[in-house]
Amino acid sequence: MFTAGLADAATPDLTQFSIEDLMKVKVISAAKIEQSLQDTAAAVFVITADDIRRSGATSVPEALRLAPGVEAARIDASRWSVTIRGFNGRFANKLLVLVDGRSVYTPLFSGVHWEVQGPPLDDIARIEVIRGPGGTLWGANAVNGVINIITKRPEETQGGLVSLTAGDEERAIAGLRYGGTLGDRARYRLYGQFADRDGLVTPDGRDAGDNWRIGKGGFRLDWASSDRDAFTVQGELYQAKFKQNFATFSLTPPYGNHLLSSVDADGGSLQAHWERRYSATSKMALQLYYQYEDRKDPLYAADLETFDLDFQHSFALGGRQEIVWGLGYRRNRDQFTGTAVSSVDPRSLTTELFSAFAQDQIELIPGRLRLIGGVKLEHNDFSGWEWQPSARALWTPHPDHRVWLAASRAVRTLSRGEQDASRINLFTLPPSPFTGPLPTVVALTGAGQSLEPEELTAYELGYRVQLTEQLSMDATLFQHNYDQLLVGGILAPSLQTEVSPPYVLVPVSLSNGGSGAKSGFELAVDWRPSERWRLRLAYSYLDSDLSDKRADAPIYTDGNHQLISLFSSWSPRDDVDIDLWWRYVGGNETNRVSFTGANKIEPYSSVDLRLAWRPRRDVELSLVGTNLLDDHHLEFVQEAFAFPVEVERSLYGQMKWTF
Repeated sequence: MFTAGLADAATPDLTQFSIEDLMKVKVISAAKIEQSLQDTAAAVFVITADDIRRSGATSVPEALRLAPGVEAARIDASRWSVTIRGFNGRFANKLLVLVDGRSVYTPLFSGVHWEVQGPPLDDIARIEVIRGPGGTLWGANAVNGVINIITKRPEETQGGLVSLTAGDEERAIAGLRYGGTLGDRARYRLYGQFADRDGLVTPDGRDAGDNWRIGKGGFRLDWASSDRDAFTVQGELYQAKFKQNFATFSLTPPYGNHLLSSVDADGGSLQAHWERRYSATSKMALQLYYQYEDRKDPLYAADLETFDLDFQHSFALGGRQEIVWGLGYRRNRDQFTGTAVSSVDPRSLTTELFSAFAQDQIELIPGRLRLIGGVKLEHNDFSGWEWQPSARALWTPHPDHRVWLAASRAVRTLSRGEQDASRINLFTLPPSPFTGPLPTVVALTGAGQSLEPEELTAYELGYRVQLTEQLSMDATLFQHNYDQLLVGGILAPSLQTEVSPPYVLVPVSLSNGGSGAKSGFELAVDWRPSERWRLRLAYSYLDSDLSDKRADAPIYTDGNHQLISLFSSWSPRDDVDIDLWWRYVGGNETNRVSFTGANKIEPYSSVDLRLAWRPRRDVELSLVGTNLLDDHHLEFVQEAFAFPVEVERSLYGQMKWTF
């Protein structure tokens, strides 16, 4: 993501905007160039800094529940499952997540470690959520959507901020930030944060023991060296220790273990960005970053280093065309250490990714009809060349109405754990008349070089309307057709006698046997009944029909899934906020039949309440209650090694002081 430089105006205070003004807010993730939200030919939703503050969220996944089409569910105290338009899981592998344009999607097991990702919430300017494929601009793994977390510029965070949070579940979250100047053209921000969170509970109400701690610190420096050139350098370090529950295999009775284990994770990143403006309609940007992560848990131990370099150029042509093109290079180096549960061969590997993209926006009828076409070419070391094209159209029949159409292709490249020779011991079947006198270990095995990337062809229809100055609506219909989906198949068992006790190994190998469709509807309504009261509704419906082509059998047991979010923000006085957030989660995609059995998540409703008071302009005090409708409920069950943990009702207070 190519952010604007210091020469641009600071991000406006969106809390003072009318609904009409909010529709004109600039977004950049959907087209890689600035466009107003209403003129974007994609399903875009913006979560603002004020939305995050008033939601009472203490993590990015919690705030993402405001957006339609986004399913964010808590697995345990530290782990989250986040996806867009289905395929949710601990590592939802069809969602690309960015922080200021830096990908935090890990190629080790295809997904995001949400527990360590994301800047402090007070430093986020907005979160742009793109529902639907974004591979034409962002490349592989932007299959079902893109989430771009955009941080504030240092000029917006001058002075100091102290934030303290304490409660029964959020034991202590302490943050310190300070922003200043270096001469007339440079601004900087330094920050640090420490969090100590309590564990959740088991289904019978016992303490799950999965408490966790994390500390992180970082900086950002913006320097406008001239009226044309702007530079940004930013970096972050984190260190975390988690207690997490696992259900692991065993060769002795009871042939399964409940393991409450410590997990260590640390990492960091350093990112630089240079932008040069040639004119009001032409600019060039160069971005590079380095990041590393080191993780040790019972399932796997690995470290990963990534170097990424991106170039982008945008310009206008002939008054009716906007062209953006770019080149990219990424290098990943990983190192796996085998555990009792998993192994990967080769243990260390370096891979490279080369990419190029181009997109052209043409105004066929100025102010009425715009066509957008583009394609991205990528070469990776596993499957070679991949291409991801898209075609979009935006029609404006009336200044307050927008209709858009899109057809896109996207691919999901494979992770190291899927592609290379690997083994993950999933669970053990005890001796029985059916399995025989020895225990049977079911293990997922890698397929070597035989797998192909998963493919999506998507069709979308969107309608965006400004009904009145106080009311807007954004609706999207979509049809996603998938092919080459990975499914598991049982191979011939074998007797293993090299260990004691001996056992029977039943390998499960992945293949590209899955296909099918997902279709659905998404709706976002924003209404301001009065100057001090705002209501936001987000609704999503998803229907799934996926099957294994080899056996003509369904992969998933669920048929449809619904999400509803209704968020009310009321400020009866200038110094008082009252925020009420109701959510409903229907039949969950975790109902799929996996190696751990059919994991049923019952529908549930949840209510959060936030009360805030500002006794002075520089102080805010707030009290937040979450999940107020029940003592605890189950939100998600991990695909493998699952030990169900439930989310509790919680209460916390917060103090923020700016100076």
